[in-house]
Amino acid sequence: MAYMIGGLQFEALKKELVDSGKMTYRQYHDAVMRENMMPVEMLRAILLDEPPQKNFKTRWKFYDL
Repeated sequence: MAYMIGGLQFEALKKELVDSGKMTYRQYHDAVMRENMMPVEMLRAILLDEPPQKNFKTRWKFYDL
């Protein structure tokens, strides 16, 4: 289940960054590989240059309801 959720998060992140034209697929892939293992929401913050606050709480909705 966790593996599937991670896959859905990476797909949503790709849509947000690559499909919108903010990065190429190559840039996205290389950035994910360079940052290595971390929660996807932290990776998202890094790639969007949005540093988390000290009292960070998860709030990213990577799915459509």
